[in-house]
Amino acid sequence: MMDLPAGFRQAYEMGLVSSAQMVKFLAINARPTTSRFISRTLPQAMSRAFIGRMLADPAFLYRLLLEEVATIGSSVWWELKNRKDRIKQEWDLALMNVLTVAACNALVVWSLAPCRSYGNTFRFDLQNTLQKLPNNIFEKSYPLREFDLQKRIHSLFYKAAELCIVGLAAGAVQGSFLNFLASKKKEKLSVSIPSVSTNALGYGAFLGLYANLRYQLLCGFDQAMANYFDVIGVALFFSTALRVLNVQLGERSRLAWLGVEVDPLVQSDDLLKAYNRPSEDGTRSSSKWFISKNAIVSGLGLLGIKQGNVESVADGETGALKPRRKRIVRKKVTARTT
Repeated sequence: MMDLPAGFRQAYEMGLVSSAQMVKFLAINARPTTSRFISRTLPQAMSRAFIGRMLADPAFLYRLLLEEVATIGSSVWWELKNRKDRIKQEWDLALMNVLTVAACNALVVWSLAPCRSYGNTFRFDLQNTLQKLPNNIFEKSYPLREFDLQKRIHSLFYKAAELCIVGLAAGAVQGSFLNFLASKKKEKLSVSIPSVSTNALGYGAFLGLYANLRYQLLCGFDQAMANYFDVIGVALFFSTALRVLNVQLGERSRLAWLGVEVDPLVQSDDLLKAYNRPSEDGTRSSSKWFISKNAIVSGLGLLGIKQGNVESVADGETGALKPRRKRIVRKKVTARTT
């Protein structure tokens, strides 16, 4: 106990840290692991926040990596599917989209993940009030942090405002880069690019409203699965399946919120050839495309026109038809004798 860090030992003596959390802390720092490497690489404030999230949810790092892999994979698949052969000319635009989506997703997961943090004492009451709010509306209370209904509602609106600001900043930066890169392209782009203001407002609304609500509910589902199943592997299985579906839904919804559309004329080379095909010879009769020659033959036969002349009629010849010869009947008259 005497070899523990002073702050951690004091927290344990005051009953603020459980034995399970102490075991988790020692497991992170006892041997070289990925969690220890990350916690020692990050700055002090972010390192404390990371350790607090690992104490609250031992599978936090797994969930974060899963979200990033699913988000990057879904975004790359969409870019390859819709840009097709144009991906070689528009790779920089696709890369900017993928990086922005991955960064925004990581910030959402980080911001709404449950955390064990007692914070610091600030000068202003507003700062002290905000740090006592839960990260999501379903986060459990712990010593010195009692979350009532009012704090949970405040947390929902506070996280919405926080993510909205993050979305505005990310959308403005991405929109500026996309429009700058698009201005250097000579050919028409296969995917439309919104303006900087539209992109910023779209990302702000998407993260603050839609993504915030989806991940709030997802955190509640993770907590319910962990409480219902005794085996952590079963809870992780359902959580993984739901998170993958959530990423797919979020990717489709993001394009709708931003107003991104795919240009159908640039997508298919066959379609482009069909639109650029030279027109047929104007001297050819358009009726041949719709009326069969056999129908012309049968119809003219009913009108008394010889079918030998059908070829000339079908070819557009307007020469006068020969009149029909009248049939002359001659009768033989015999002389009578009186």
